[in-house]
Amino acid sequence: ASTRVVLDSIPNGLIGIGLLELAPNNKIYFGQAYQCNVAPYCYPYPDSVYNYVNMNLSVINYPDSLGTACGYAPFSFYLGGKRTYYGLPNNPDYDMPALAGSPCDTLTSLNEAAAAVAVAGLYVYYSPQWQTAFVNADKLSGATYRLIIYDLMGKEVFSESGKITPPYFTKNLNCGGWAKGMYVVSLECGIEKLVKKFVVE
Repeated sequence: ASTRVVLDSIPNGLIGIGLLELAPNNKIYFGQAYQCNVAPYCYPYPDSVYNYVNMNLSVINYPDSLGTACGYAPFSFYLGGKRTYYGLPNNPDYDMPALAGSPCDTLTSLNEAAAAVAVAGLYVYYSPQWQTAFVNADKLSGATYRLIIYDLMGKEVFSESGKITPPYFTKNLNCGGWAKGMYVVSLECGIEKLVKKFVVE
């Protein structure tokens, strides 16, 4: 207690402390609920309860930095008109590779194909300066490809098909005009299907 640095103070009876979750962009998001004096809890919110507490998440921008250097920004992430309570969603890890021979591998049906997925690699780097996502893959065996980009709502925002010279694939995607947020890259090449995510900042 003697070495702690107080970054925020929560008024009693106004804000309910919620959950913290580390996001894929390496920031920690903090959900809090507004206590609107409806016994025993303010759930669900009445239609009139929209405010800075329940319409935003707080963010720790640099979790690996000590004290004020962590960049804690209370109520700084706008939820687009939606409201939050105490919890945060469970975000699956889309980067997990296939386990060859596993019945849980739904990307392919053949053990040989699953083994190929495990060997091939997909790499995506987004440059905010150039507003460009650099998509690269190696150890591919197919000669044709289909590249699809989805937003987190599952909407297709880009698709392209063509031929490649295996084992490599490369594509520079201009993301100028894309909304900020996370996107999922799906690359199908022969029997291989690779998935990766990236964040447009």
